[in-house]
Amino acid sequence: MYTQLEDEFGDVVAKARRGQEIAVAALADRVGLTAGDITKIEDYELGPAADAIERLAQVLGLHPSKLQASAAQAFFPRDPAGRSVAGAQVEMMVLGSGFLMNGYIVGCAATGRAAIIDPGFDADKILQRLAASGLTVEQILLTHGHQDHISALAEIGRATNAPARIHSGDLALTGSLADRIAGDLAEGDVVSIGELRFEVRSTPGHTAGGISLVHEEMAFVGDALFAGSLGGTRSVGNYRMQHQAVAEKLLSLDANVALFPGHGPATTVGEERENNPFFL
Repeated sequence: MYTQLEDEFGDVVAKARRGQEIAVAALADRVGLTAGDITKIEDYELGPAADAIERLAQVLGLHPSKLQASAAQAFFPRDPAGRSVAGAQVEMMVLGSGFLMNGYIVGCAATGRAAIIDPGFDADKILQRLAASGLTVEQILLTHGHQDHISALAEIGRATNAPARIHSGDLALTGSLADRIAGDLAEGDVVSIGELRFEVRSTPGHTAGGISLVHEEMAFVGDALFAGSLGGTRSVGNYRMQHQAVAEKLLSLDANVALFPGHGPATTVGEERENNPFFL
């Protein structure tokens, strides 16, 4: 399981800069550093002084003290594998080699029915964990259409005969796997996994059709949010869209709600409100 964040200080700075379409040279000029300094910060080769971090926060619209804490590596979630939820069985699987992502088996303890969320890689590993869990998969749910979240879809679909669903806005991203998609995941839909109920909330920005699956005690958020960070974007419009969606549809939840992201450790709403530099 994880012992470090998906995005440390350099990634936070880079994501805020790229998402707001600020060139390296322009950021350097505004904060009084060199372009080489900014590149080194983003490449984890330079830890700037506290006053430079303060200026970076001001220019990038980040929370100053939270960004200072990010630079000091002061935050790590209390339960990186996610806290337990009564009535639910959650298998958090770190999939891939080198480039890692999180896939999930989410089951109802009362009925034994389950869904697989984001079968990104390692179909054999997913199926082994499924067999060990004793759960029966009835559906495959995709938080978005990037290949690192769907690459094992065909194998898992064939092995389980479970239909897959994705938001229509991301269907084109699935490419040759589009014929494996049987249904939509639209804003406001309610997905039942046995006796568990999840509301589909549209959380776009990282992709046009990104969604989160929200239960009263947990949420599966794909790449909308990481512990201490935000999903990556490359335009001001998408950056603002992602930021607003996370603020309004995820961080407005109860502080104890567990957040299961597409990469890195699990976190909670309360921890993100307190520690995420993207939110003031």
